[in-house]
Amino acid sequence: MARILGFAALSLLAALPPALGGSLKVYNSCSFKFWCSSAKNDGTSTATAEVLPGQWYTAEKQADNDNIGAVLKCSLNSYNGEPYQVELAVQNGKSWLDLSAVDGHPFLAYHRHAEIPGDKDVLISGVFKTQCVLDCPPGVTTCEWTTMESCESTADAIFTPC
Repeated sequence: MARILGFAALSLLAALPPALGGSLKVYNSCSFKFWCSSAKNDGTSTATAEVLPGQWYTAEKQADNDNIGAVLKCSLNSYNGEPYQVELAVQNGKSWLDLSAVDGHPFLAYHRHAEIPGDKDVLISGVFKTQCVLDCPPGVTTCEWTTMESCESTADAIFTPC
């Protein structure tokens, strides 16, 4: 009987989604609408959604605790051509966050900000960090890939253009 109960417990655990994943979210602080979609580095992706000024969009594809990673793609056109990307990977309770203009740079003229909020004074490389932040003033590209934030957190990542 104990063996059957043990097997049942393992079966339930196996059915649970991977723990410690992070979602990608965008808040449109621009005065214009844009479009976003999400994808995973395993090749899956979602349809494009319109994001109006003052609205939030949460990517359907989450960065699970498997280091496959997820990407938020946002563009100024409805077919999401030449998108700006926010990339997130999670493994072993740690996240890696970066901004990428490899496919397009529709927000170059605007402020771009991405963060994983809520870290509680974590000691990273001898420095206490309260949050992981990538902040790009208009016209600046040095804050984008290959610059990457390594975060002692698996909280959701938030991208705010404009």
